[in-house]
Amino acid sequence: MNAHPVLALYEAVAQTTTQMLEAARSGDWKRLAELEAACAEYAVMITVQAAQNPLSSHEVEKKILSIKKILADDREIRNLVEPWMVKLSAMFECQAA
Repeated sequence: MNAHPVLALYEAVAQTTTQMLEAARSGDWKRLAELEAACAEYAVMITVQAAQNPLSSHEVEKKILSIKKILADDREIRNLVEPWMVKLSAMFECQAA
């Protein structure tokens, strides 16, 4: 049985956010940015596919599970990246002064 195209895309985003979290944990900011760009591409594809292929109620439940995982990963990524962003901002402020 083939997965619904929209569900497959949500699952791909969920897998990508897991990879983003791993990159953030290891401080691989370049990889994190690359994966973030991939997520943006998936978002465009989801928009197109969702308009063409509506989900059943059961599929919506699966979509919600993927979204919850994506949001959990995103929250942890932000917790890891925020201190780095503050440090980077401070470095720029010192250079501008």
